[in-house]
Amino acid sequence: MNAYETYQQYLGLKLYFEGNFDYFKYNGKTSASVKSFDKRKDKFKFIKLSTKLSDDQIIEYFVSNLISGKKYIGDFDIKTWQAHKKIVQSVEYNFSNDIEKLLTNVESFDILFLCDKGNHPKLIKAYLGKKIRLETLVILEKLLHYKKTFDKKITEPFIWPEVGQLITRYEPFLKVDLHKCQQMAITKVKELL
Repeated sequence: MNAYETYQQYLGLKLYFEGNFDYFKYNGKTSASVKSFDKRKDKFKFIKLSTKLSDDQIIEYFVSNLISGKKYIGDFDIKTWQAHKKIVQSVEYNFSNDIEKLLTNVESFDILFLCDKGNHPKLIKAYLGKKIRLETLVILEKLLHYKKTFDKKITEPFIWPEVGQLITRYEPFLKVDLHKCQQMAITKVKELL
């Protein structure tokens, strides 16, 4: 990717994670022009990224920073990307640990998904309390498809819609062995419950 294409990817992914753009339908291409790119004061950041990273690494860099809550290229950093790479490299191990954390002090697996009186279930509370990782929510969504139920039952209008959208948007970027994760979860349930 050249600097302008890197800029296009940034805009496409930013709009995608904000929920306003179909990144995959348009292959990351937005209507931003070369002229608008040339006017940017931060275009050197895109030039630097395009010369130092491969195409896949650029996308990983943008995704890792966007899912961490950063919105602007000036806030993006290599440390966030490196931390994300470590998480993704050991995603199954982290998933197993997160399942163990979730199953500690509960009577059944289903309790994790119980939306009592429109409140957040234990699963979402654990994520919001930084006890489990976003990747665990995404893997469980891929396995169990709980999000539609949460969308109907959680009445709080601020936090869950944002977290739910993040799960949906991040899902295509997280590559994981679902069968292995499913077996790990079943094993943990049998061990701990």
